[in-house]
Amino acid sequence: MSTDHDDVRMLIGAYVLGGLSETDRRVLESHLPTCRECRDELARSAPLAGLLRRSPGMPAPRLQATREADADAAPPASSAGLGRLLEQVRAGDVARRRRARRQWLALAAALIVVAGLGLGSMLSFPHSADPATAFTSAAEYSVSGSATLTAKPWGTAVSVTLADLPAGAPGPFVLQVSSVDGRKEQAATWGITPNGSAAVTGASALHLPDIRSISVMDHAGRLVATTRPL
Repeated sequence: MSTDHDDVRMLIGAYVLGGLSETDRRVLESHLPTCRECRDELARSAPLAGLLRRSPGMPAPRLQATREADADAAPPASSAGLGRLLEQVRAGDVARRRRARRQWLALAAALIVVAGLGLGSMLSFPHSADPATAFTSAAEYSVSGSATLTAKPWGTAVSVTLADLPAGAPGPFVLQVSSVDGRKEQAATWGITPNGSAAVTGASALHLPDIRSISVMDHAGRLVATTRPL
């Protein structure tokens, strides 16, 4: 038989009165969970079977299956059976709505988390982990390089790479960390290198948000290179 909506809907009356073949009955029952219109029609038609049975002098008609053999006819659908079917369909509707609601809530929560992370990143950007900043050489030198700061529970790790350090200046060089309130800390020291390059990792008790700049000083405390304020 055709499973078009109108064809299936026309089976509802015969279904209520018990006149469907087993094949048509299965088609209708598989269609009901997917069609609210047909479920509503069945709910409106379900009481008819009981009314016909209770009406004096009016036996309920026995409809013949039009597209299947008489031997294939299904037994009449009882009121209790119809009620159970409707309850199952309604339960399926409730379960689907609950699943959809849970999915929407999960999606909304995920969007809130993502938005919060994005906002947090923007707010903390000036002092985020591992900010790399370039050194600017003092006027009498041509030093180049960069500093990378990494937040630690105890303070900040400071890693620097430098090139073209003054070869003739006596060591040691000093890596100095300056705080936003004017304090200065020595993070590392190292001596002269043959090629004027150095890669040094030091440490400061200052926490990352409290650091203003990183500087390289010579043995006499003169500025060799410094970063811009963080």
